[in-house]
Amino acid sequence: MILQTKILLISLLSTQCLLQTFAFTVQPSSFLQRTTMPTSTTSTTSTSNGNGMPKSHTTTTTTTALSLADIDMAEVESFRKLFYLWFFGGSGGGGIAIAAFPAMYDRFSAMRSLASSEPTLGGPTINLSPLCLYPQDIALKDFEKIINNKMTVEQMVKKGPQESFWAQRGYLRFEAFEAANKKCNPLALRAIFDALTKSTSIAEPDVAQELLDSFRGSGGVELFKGKLLKSKFSGYGAIGFLLFLLGLAAETSADALAKGWFPQWPGLENFPIGLVDPGVWTIPDYWI
Repeated sequence: MILQTKILLISLLSTQCLLQTFAFTVQPSSFLQRTTMPTSTTSTTSTSNGNGMPKSHTTTTTTTALSLADIDMAEVESFRKLFYLWFFGGSGGGGIAIAAFPAMYDRFSAMRSLASSEPTLGGPTINLSPLCLYPQDIALKDFEKIINNKMTVEQMVKKGPQESFWAQRGYLRFEAFEAANKKCNPLALRAIFDALTKSTSIAEPDVAQELLDSFRGSGGVELFKGKLLKSKFSGYGAIGFLLFLLGLAAETSADALAKGWFPQWPGLENFPIGLVDPGVWTIPDYWI
C-alpha cells in the first residue's frame, strides 16, 4: 500500500477516535425546535356597481413557510457529525494524496522517456508484459549485466548516496542501485529495481538481496518477469484503492452535508439533475 493511502486511512481513523473521545455533538439551533405555522394575507378592494353603490372584494392568500415539524433532529445531528468526520478526516490525507499525484505522473513520464535509451548491448529481449507499461522491452544482455553484478546490496547502500534518511537506515535506494551499475541500460535498471520493491525509490535490503540472487539462478528471467508484473499490479491496486477512498470520502461528505443542513431540498431526490432543476441556488430556501 502506497504512503498516501496509509495517510488517508490514518487521518480517517484518528478523526473518528477524536470525535468519540471528546463526545463531539452538534447542538441544534433554537429556531429548529419550533414549528412554522401557515400565514395568511387578506386584502380588500372596493369597486362600484352599476347603481353607484360600492362593492367590495376580499382576497385571502395563504402561504406556508418551510415546515420543520417532520424533521428528525437526532438524525440531522447524526448526519452533521458524519460530515465532520469524513470531511476533516479525509481532507488531510486526501490533500497529501492529491499533492502527490503530480510527482507520480512525473515519475511515470520519466520512465516512459527511457525508450531507446543508451547504452545498450542489444540482442534478444526478455518479452516483458505490456501490462508493465514500459515504453519498450529490455535486452537479455542488459538484464544479465546488471544481475551479474558481484556487489551485495549492503555494499551498494554503503557506497551510494547517504543524504537520505532511508539510506542511513540501510535501505537500498534507486540512486545507490544506479550508482552501483554504471554504464548499464537505464530502462533495464529501472525495471529490475521496480521488481525489488513495491515502492518507487526504496527497497528493503534483505528482500532485495534475496530477489537479486534468485534472478541469477535457473529460470531467473521468468521469475523476474513474474515478480515485476506482481509489483506493478500491487502499485496499480494501491492507486486504485486510494482513488476509491478519496471518492468515498467526497461522496459521503456531500451526502451528509445535504442531509444535515438541507434535508428537504427537492434536488436530493433526482441528484445530480437536481443541481440544475430545481438548481443549487434554491438550497438557501431549505437551509436549516
